[in-house]
Amino acid sequence: MAETPPATEDMDEQMARYGIRRVPADQFHYKSYRYSNLRDAIAQARREERTDGK
Repeated sequence: MAETPPATEDMDEQMARYGIRRVPADQFHYKSYRYSNLRDAIAQARREERTDGK
């Protein structure tokens, strides 16, 4: 997932026009994966733990 570039003046104007807000969002990294939901990251780690521990 690419990082969102900073807003330009034109983007700021369009955001204001349409009532769009930018909000920060957490990302959870597990190995080479990125998750927006911590529970999903934990679930994947647990699945791999079970698979590795056969």
